[in-house]
Order: sequence, then structure tokens, then C-alpha cells
Amino acid sequence: MPSVQDRMREAVCVVQEWLTHMSNPGEAIVRQAIVLRVLHAAGFDIWNPAEVVPEETNGSGNRSDFLIRAGAGKFALELKGLKGNSGDLRGKPYEQVVTYAAGEGTRWAMLTNGKVWVILDRMHNPGGTFEDHEVLKLELGQEGHTFADDLAALLDAGMWRRNGFAQAVRTVADRQQRRLDEARVRREKTAVVEEVMARFRIPTFELAADAAVRMNELTEAERDVLLGGSRSGATPRRAETAGPSLLPTPADNGKRLDFVYELKGAEARAVYCPADGSWTVRAGSTALNRVLAQERSNAQGVRKRRAAMLEKGEIIVRDERLIEYVRDVRYTSASLSAMDIAGASRNGWRSWKDAQGRPAQYYRPGPEPD
Repeated sequence: MPSVQDRMREAVCVVQEWLTHMSNPGEAIVRQAIVLRVLHAAGFDIWNPAEVVPEETNGSGNRSDFLIRAGAGKFALELKGLKGNSGDLRGKPYEQVVTYAAGEGTRWAMLTNGKVWVILDRMHNPGGTFEDHEVLKLELGQEGHTFADDLAALLDAGMWRRNGFAQAVRTVADRQQRRLDEARVRREKTAVVEEVMARFRIPTFELAADAAVRMNELTEAERDVLLGGSRSGATPRRAETAGPSLLPTPADNGKRLDFVYELKGAEARAVYCPADGSWTVRAGSTALNRVLAQERSNAQGVRKRRAAMLEKGEIIVRDERLIEYVRDVRYTSASLSAMDIAGASRNGWRSWKDAQGRPAQYYRPGPEPD
């Protein structure tokens, strides 16, 4: 059975694709197409009104869009749409959801417009304003899978039943701080290594980074960040070839992996780049000339992507059964590429297989260490 993290990544992938075609949905659509999808991926029973309680007015006369109850844990959830100014989460929405949480006797509240998720703790800055209770903010535009993974950690229904949310907040806060620290290192220290590389005519960025450590111009932790590792002890990715004095881009680091997806006469080949999470379906691949409306948003996404690729000359309709890729096409996720091959909703990590028949899941990057 897929983990909460896997389900959340899949849900976020669908939401991201859907929002590219409907960028400013109202509150009702945010509720149905984003929030309930995310809660379901997190393991909550969205059809059980005792667990996902909609718009209940409590004893204090306050109401929130949802009260989520799971075992020992519960939190208030307030929604806003993205249309016009309704997506602005400042001011009144904070007051509404914090006041409702207080009436329910829980310290935790969340506020979202679908793209931004704010976590509030009534015990944080108790003498301040309602906005001062904010302890975390997640945004859909975060790099890679970080948004989905952070949201999975914070909404995991099993974690809520164990009353483990306080620890989950600390874990995600630590992840966010680590990302900020590593971004600062890349911003400030890349130039240091490039200067060492130029001064001593060192052929690779990797060797120059090692030299900078020996010269006390860089710490080992900073070197590992620049070379693709982390302070958690992950093995850093190494620059493979000599080149100009620039930090290699993600696509230049790490191993590229080949996969195939065969389905009902279609045969597609793709290259996965773990460094940036991209999937490139190769020219000559074929896809099924169909669109199954299992989920309306997915079907619309497949149609629109195919229409755009036809217009660009990236694919052609070979016959009534198959579509052919005549150019390489790059995707941002395994599932989006698999959907376009199948013409239907697919989990790409299970659909794409290596030469030994193992699913791409075998190579999938693990979660960030806590």
C-alpha cells in the first residue's frame, strides 16, 4: 500500500497540474479539488462527518470550515479561495480559525487557500496578535517534493491519532531551516570555490571545493552542500567532468536512469534525472490515442498537454490507436509522463520499469532525514 508520503506526492502532482489550467479557483473549488484531496491522501476519512466535520458551529458560536478529529488529535481548518482578493490569508482569517480552535479546546489550527498552508499554535506567542500564533508556512511552489513531503508530515492521520503533531511541527521547521541554510551556503560560497578554481586553474568544481576546505575558505559541511550532499550526512553528488568555473546545474549532477512503459501496444521510453526530478520521454515513444475520464481534472490535463504538444510538433497521431513522440518531451514528474502515455490516471513510479522489470519506485529518493 502506498505510504502517506507517496499518496501526498501524487495528490500534489495532480493539484499542480490542475492549477496550471485554473489558476484562481474560488473557495468551494479549493475545498473540493484541493483540500479534500489532500486530507484523503493524508489518511483521513473525508466521508466520515465525525472525523472531517464540515462547518460546525461550536458552543462559543464560532465556526470553521472544518474541524478534523482523529484519535487524540484535532485541529481547526479554515479555507479561502484564490479568486480576486479572497486568497489573502492576512488578518480576519487568522482570527476566525484561532478563535474557533480555542472554543474547541485545541491548540492547533490551519489556514489555507490551497497554495499556501499556514500552521497556527495558540500556545505560541500567547500575548500577541492572532497572526503571531503562526509557526509554519508551506507553499506549493517549494522546490521539488518538499511541499508534498512537509504536508504529508503535518497531516498524516496516523500521526494525529497518536497526538504527535508538536513533534511533526518541530521536524518540518528543522527541515525548512536546513533548506534556508543550504540556500545561503550556495548563494554565498559558490563564488569562493569559483575563485579558487580560477586562481589555481583547478579543472573541476569538486576539486576546487576540496582545495577551498584545505585552505580554510570553506567548511566541510559547506562543501557537501555545494556538491549536492547535506549536513545530515548524505553522500554528496560529485561533479563528473571538467568545465567552466560554474557550479554544475542539477541536470549535470547524478546518474540518469532509463525506463520503459508498455501498455496495450504502446511502448514509451523515458530518462529520469534524480538530480532535478525530471522525466524525459524520448522521441520514437508511443502513447495510447485515448483519454479515459477517470478523474475530470486528469483527463483535461492530458487533453491540454497533448494539444500543446501537437501544436509544437512534438507528437503526431500515428493512427486511431497510437500517438507517437517525434521529439523528446520533458516532464516534471513520473506520473504526468505516465498519464500522457496511458491517457488515464497513473502512478508513474509504478508504471515505469527498468530493464530488469523493477518499477521506478525502486530508485525513488527517500524522505529527508528528520
